[in-house]
Amino acid sequence: AGEFEIKSLLGFADAGEWLDCRYEITYDGGMAADGTIPFAVTPFGSTRVTVPELAGVNGENSLVKEVSEKETYIRFIFTASKDMPYCRKGDEICFDQLLLWEGTGNEQENETSSVLCEEGTFLIMVSCKSENGTITYRFNKRIAAFDSIVCDGKELLDRPMMFNFFRAPVDNDTMRWDWYRAHLNDYKVKAYGTKVEVTEESVVITLRQSFGWSMYQPFCYMDVSYRIAGGRLTINCGLEATNKLTFLPRFGIRLFVPKRFESVEYFGYGPYESYIDKHQASYMGNFRAKIAELHEDYIMPQENSSHYNCKRMSFTDGVITVAFRAQ
Repeated sequence: AGEFEIKSLLGFADAGEWLDCRYEITYDGGMAADGTIPFAVTPFGSTRVTVPELAGVNGENSLVKEVSEKETYIRFIFTASKDMPYCRKGDEICFDQLLLWEGTGNEQENETSSVLCEEGTFLIMVSCKSENGTITYRFNKRIAAFDSIVCDGKELLDRPMMFNFFRAPVDNDTMRWDWYRAHLNDYKVKAYGTKVEVTEESVVITLRQSFGWSMYQPFCYMDVSYRIAGGRLTINCGLEATNKLTFLPRFGIRLFVPKRFESVEYFGYGPYESYIDKHQASYMGNFRAKIAELHEDYIMPQENSSHYNCKRMSFTDGVITVAFRAQ
């Protein structure tokens, strides 16, 4: 238990003479352990190393018990052991990362706070307590979206929270004219009735809505459920595409917030911009940055700040923190 195999593709040197190896065990929320490993491996050979913190994975190990419910990775980092013509001692030469366990996803959330709901002709007002204070959600039936979220007296939205199907196209997106013809960038929303279910601890808003342009056939229909409990908003939706939607460039929610929210933290591939087909230079970890630092100054302006496989993200103004988690 806790053993890993290192293979060398160097043809004429022992990798252990040129490289130092250290490791980091990270999970969603922090670092469980780190350390160094001495190793030697002959040209085109292999060797086995042991990570002491992972010995006894059969349940006897306290570290394993501590983080076994969370998605956890180990990353081996190889750095130059001495100054060389092309790098200095300590420079990172390469790394590799492995998933140790996926986690159970059984983290319990507190939903004991009471929820108040008031439904009007066009608006649904929901108030509840959270660790940041009292949160008031306002759902606008006419646009089928939340147009206000106030936390402890501060407005969190700069404009209504809307579903998004579009992204800035790049030169390789030869199908982008199909996106414009379907009006993925300037659609109109139509709602087909809104239902509200209220309990002592939660409020669930469900509705069916369509997305399209003017009088034309919608490009999709969606059944949406918004659940408010314990200060959290949980969104579940099922999308039914029509024949106007042959390729979906993006699907998500646009949440415009005031500029005072300038710091971000996430668990995903970083620290560099990454995509499903372009993330080998990045690795899974916990990262923090100023939002302005995530900008990539491309010659042709296009989408920015993508981080592949992001499981959790939060942003803050130093007082209020807004967090998102994928399920």
